[in-house]
Formats: sequence, C-alpha cells, structure tokens
Amino acid sequence: MPTHGQHNIKNTHYDQFLTNISVSYTDTQNFIGEQVVPIVEVQKQSDKYMVFDYQDHMVADDDIRRAPGTVASEMRTGWSEDAYYAEGYAKRYALYDEEIANADEDAIFNLKEMAAKQVKAKLLLNKEINTANLMTNQNNFHKDLRVSVGESATADLIKWSDYENSDPMKDVFKLREKVERLGGMDMNTLVLSKPVYNILKFHPKLKSTLAGFTSPEMVSDEAIKQLLGVDNLIVANARRATSNQRRVGQGGMTNYIWGNNAVLMYLPKGAARDIPAAAYTYQWTNPQANVVGNQKTREYYSEDSKTLWIETEEWYGQKITSDLGAIVLPDIVNPLT
Repeated sequence: MPTHGQHNIKNTHYDQFLTNISVSYTDTQNFIGEQVVPIVEVQKQSDKYMVFDYQDHMVADDDIRRAPGTVASEMRTGWSEDAYYAEGYAKRYALYDEEIANADEDAIFNLKEMAAKQVKAKLLLNKEINTANLMTNQNNFHKDLRVSVGESATADLIKWSDYENSDPMKDVFKLREKVERLGGMDMNTLVLSKPVYNILKFHPKLKSTLAGFTSPEMVSDEAIKQLLGVDNLIVANARRATSNQRRVGQGGMTNYIWGNNAVLMYLPKGAARDIPAAAYTYQWTNPQANVVGNQKTREYYSEDSKTLWIETEEWYGQKITSDLGAIVLPDIVNPLT
C-alpha cells in the first residue's frame, strides 16, 4: 500500500458526527472482543487497576462483633503490581479528489460515513485479535485451570469432535466446580469459536439429552446454554485474511481468529473498575481530542496526494483482572470437514 507524507496537510479537525458513526458501528455479527473483555473508560493513559483474586468475603470469621471504642475487622481487595497502558491505534481511509468531484453533496457525506465505518471495522479487527490472544492463552490464568485436550483418556478432556467418547456437559460442570472450589466466580459465559459451535450443534450427547422433549436435527443455542448451565453463549465468527486474500474468494481460506478454542469464563452484567471480571479493556478517553467517544474520528486534506483522509484513533490496554476468571479449552475440536 502506498503511503503519503504528512506535510502540506490542511483543514485538520475532529468531527463529532463522524466520531458518533464510528463509535456506534460495532458489527456484532463478527466481532465479540468488546463483549468478552468489556470496556472501562479511564481518565489516565496509565494507572494501576483492581484485581479480584482476594476472597476475604468468603472467610468465615469466628466473631465480627465490635466492642465499644474498637475498630471493625478489616477486609480488602487487591491492586495490580503492574499498570495498564493505553496504547494508541489508528487507521485512515483515502477519498481521492476524483471520487469527491463525481459525487453530489449527499453522496459526499455517504462516502465519509462509509470511510468511518471501514476504518472502525479495521480497528475492531485489531482489537478482536488482541482479545483472542489474551483470552486463549492458558498461561494468563491459574495454573490449576490449565487443562490438556486430546483424543485419548490421558488428556484432561476428550475433544468434543469425538462424538463417541466426549462429554461436553460433564466437562463444563466439572470445570465450573473446580473454579468455585478454588474461590473463583460462577462461570456464566461460554465463548465458542465458530468451529466449536458447529461441532456442539450436532453433538449426539446434547441431542440425546433433549430427545425426551424434542427430536432436534441440531441443538438450539438456548438448549446449549441450558444443558451447559451458562447464561451467555457468545459465538466468535471473526476471521482474518492475509494480504494475498484481499479479493474475496482468492488466495485460499481465511482463518478464524479464535481458532478451534472455547473459553469458559465469568462475565459481569455491567462493567466498572470495581466490578469483578476476568479481564477489562481500559479505554483512555484522551481529553486532548476535543470530541466525545471511545474512538475519535478526524478528517484532513493532503495537498500532495489530493486526498481527503478520514482517520479514526483509539487508545486502550487490556488486562486480566482475575486469574480464576476463565478457563481456556485449547483446540477442543477438530473442525467439520
């Protein structure tokens, strides 16, 4: 891709309307990163963050009565040893003079709107990759929750694509109980890459459990949630392409960003720095950019290239906030063929 110099730039300004378009565009059909690792807006680019690995609330005191003139017994939560750092991410889209000259006033705005959405989609793709790398790395979580997956009884879990020998329901309930005994939160969410989701839809053990009520050709999403005891089922459908695959249908197959993995995790109903969660995205609002929104969109014109640029930027850092907040089931299926 050609790049252009930054000199001879004019009419640079942040645009609140284009920023609103960028912020509201989420493409939830593909990208789940902001669902799985929720956003918490922060005022500082770098700071300590709360971690939720203390369980003082579960410690049964012999006596918490307070005598007159004495202080209450202490309990606390923890703070991280390191700090999040909200790195900057940016992408821009080129609208050439020739395109703008051939468009009427409404079409020019539509071009800008399309450009803002295209740029936001690229930022979402990048965030999806970062989120998947964070949440599918077993080393980010408690050592006692690192399970092995294979095709024999020597593994902790049998691959769910082995329809004869695997038992997804038993696996999930066993892992959930283990987390609870370690002091973790109730695992209420199952994140499935699309290949894992496809396998579970046809799993005979799930279908046979439903057989007394229905005779399904495939298992519904609601049934999967009920049978596996989770409140949230999140399917990761996002794929990534190489530079050789820029044109649809050329250059071979794309790859699912979340691989063949599943993640059993705790996801809070709301996001805040003091609400327990497996992980958070600390998104810096950057007050120096004078528009409101997690992402900031600006436009500027380059004299050298005769190009109007639509650029969106954001700043965030992602951190695991509880090493008991998730269990990674790595390569849990062989995909359908």
